[in-house]
Amino acid sequence: MKWLNRFAAAANALLMVFAALAAAVMLVSGLYVLNDIYYTNRTAFVSYDLLQYRPKPQSDDSSEEYAFSDLQGINPDTVGWIEMFDTNINYPIVHGQDNLEYLNKDIFGYNTLTGSIYLAAENDADLSDWYNLIYGHHMENGAMFGDIEKYLDADYFDSHSRGILQTAHGNYSIRVFACIRTNAYEDAVYQLRDDAEAKFPALKSYIAEHAVQNAGLPEDMADGQIIGMSTCSDAVTDGRIVLFASIAPWDDALDGSAAERINTAESTPQKPQLLAVGHKLQSGRWSFLNLMCVVCTFLTLLPLWALGRKYGQLSYSRKTIRRLEKQAEENDRNTQTDQNDPEQETTHPEQPVTDDLKHFLRKCHIGILLEILILIAAVIVFLMTEDLTGRMGIRDRWTGWMILIAAAALLTDFICLRYRGKRPEETEIQAKSAQ
Repeated sequence: MKWLNRFAAAANALLMVFAALAAAVMLVSGLYVLNDIYYTNRTAFVSYDLLQYRPKPQSDDSSEEYAFSDLQGINPDTVGWIEMFDTNINYPIVHGQDNLEYLNKDIFGYNTLTGSIYLAAENDADLSDWYNLIYGHHMENGAMFGDIEKYLDADYFDSHSRGILQTAHGNYSIRVFACIRTNAYEDAVYQLRDDAEAKFPALKSYIAEHAVQNAGLPEDMADGQIIGMSTCSDAVTDGRIVLFASIAPWDDALDGSAAERINTAESTPQKPQLLAVGHKLQSGRWSFLNLMCVVCTFLTLLPLWALGRKYGQLSYSRKTIRRLEKQAEENDRNTQTDQNDPEQETTHPEQPVTDDLKHFLRKCHIGILLEILILIAAVIVFLMTEDLTGRMGIRDRWTGWMILIAAAALLTDFICLRYRGKRPEETEIQAKSAQ
């Protein structure tokens, strides 16, 4: 029967450990998902850091090419910058090897659900095709191409029809002329071909038939280009909303000064509503394991599950020392040596325990001081090496050091705050046995 009880106790302990591990995994997973959602929504807008690298329009298009070298230093796949005035659409455009490369990767190379604004892989990287298709995710907070859905409303369509497209070869004025609902498999929209004369009539006919808003399509594409800005529609799984616009070289006489119209780092104080905190150009990450090491170090100093037991032993040791010293004094008085044998010495069985307890108290004080210093070190290292405004990761290059710091705290606790001397109860039992 005893073995059955032992087996049941072991099975119960194993079950409790498994449940604790499962709860920890679920907690960590939940925190990671919540952080990812928060980070995704917060960094989906163009950041101040990134706007500082936006090319500045030149007053004379023929004098020199536009400086995309800084942006291409961040990502060599950068081919342009698109902005629809007075909207959240204000992003660099990248061009990947295929249409999946930047679906869930931002311009900095980080994996993120927001992805990037990217040119269709079938288009030429210099945006020289007669029809250029640009993709972007639909974000509920209006980031990326989330504002395209607003173009389904006639008033918004009419009041936000202008924009600018910057490329390495010059600026282009954007004029929106149609907004349609379609699906992801519509060949007229998504099957890109070089033969403009054969393709444009089919696309023009499809837009005219399915346009929710239509300001008048170009008659032909002999001397012009169009762009399609495609994003998802919440209503249907494969539903898409596409905003069509014509582009033509920017003309200051007709379009105004490009430098004054675009939203840059210098102009953001006047347009704070168009700017989120965004993604920083530094590491922009922090490690969850590093945070857990700091928490572990803190819980070693102040264990939530055994705070009273850990620090209660200090007061218990002091009381026990006083009690044993008082008991030793009483024993001295009650067991005086015989007058005929003055050299007989009085034994003190409590003395070894008293010495052990005093030694333990000294170790406790040293251990607590060391744990406080280790915790301070852990917090300082974490704050100096982690960017809490960035995205959470599992580990980074500092994780090993953080684990060593947490291990040092645990080792200090094990060495300094664990009593290993002779216990008072054993001494009292021996004393009674001797009597």
